[in-house]
Amino acid sequence: MGCSRHISLRFTEKQDFFVLNMIEQSMCNGSSGISKAAILRTLIRLLQHLDVDVSGVDTEDQLLARLQNSMKNATISP
Repeated sequence: MGCSRHISLRFTEKQDFFVLNMIEQSMCNGSSGISKAAILRTLIRLLQHLDVDVSGVDTEDQLLARLQNSMKNATISP
């Protein structure tokens, strides 16, 4: 994976529950499941494939709107 950086993130209770639910769902059939870090890294990889104009974005809600707009027009391949 190369050089790594560590960051601290604070989640709302709802956001944390969502990620924990993803982990729980991935643990079916005796699997150890996926980690929070792996989920977040994968989301970042997904974002790297989107053409998002972030100029003038100041808030999470503005960024979300731009991301939603970009996803409508996206063709993502692994």
